[in-house]
Amino acid sequence: MGVVKAVLVLGFVGLGLIATHLPRTEGSRRRLINLYIGYTLALGLGAGLPVFEVWPFSTWPLVAGRVAQTVTQPRVVAVGADGQEYPIDYRAWEPFVFEELIAWYDKHFARLDRAAQDQVGAFLLGVIEHNRQQWAVGKPVIHFERYLGPLSTPLFLGHPQHWTQGAGVPSRPFRGLRFYSESWNVEERWRDPSKVSRKLTYEYREP
Repeated sequence: MGVVKAVLVLGFVGLGLIATHLPRTEGSRRRLINLYIGYTLALGLGAGLPVFEVWPFSTWPLVAGRVAQTVTQPRVVAVGADGQEYPIDYRAWEPFVFEELIAWYDKHFARLDRAAQDQVGAFLLGVIEHNRQQWAVGKPVIHFERYLGPLSTPLFLGHPQHWTQGAGVPSRPFRGLRFYSESWNVEERWRDPSKVSRKLTYEYREP
């Protein structure tokens, strides 16, 4: 199979070089380019549909798979002095990416003693509160868009922009963070969005 894959990829490269560099009449050049396009499409579909890896024509199974009936996802909310919870805009975690932060949390956080956990909680609360203050005065710090603005490449997953839509930026300071593990049945939540169960995994409150 390795030889077959090599031949297919070499055919792709060879046809591309021929179509690009060798002199041809207009009619034959067009036919050669059409052949190259057809070969490329066939090779791409041939790799994708039967899940047959022919690099650089990849099946890309990065996020492929069926969703389980019960889904569990993390959620982190900010807490005000009165105990009210507030959603956190995903951009307010910058310079951290929320998915990477949660991956670290899931893998390492439970190994820390309580004092070290609270040091982490205080630091993250400081990041969120600093960004809330900046956003509240109309000066959001968006690290990943500082140079290209709206032309910047978006993050891998789409997240709601809590602080620019709806209620907007909370006006009162945050005094704590709560980390939840949320679970729901896909069909039940499709019928009723409130069908979500929560488990508190960690809470930090300012002393």
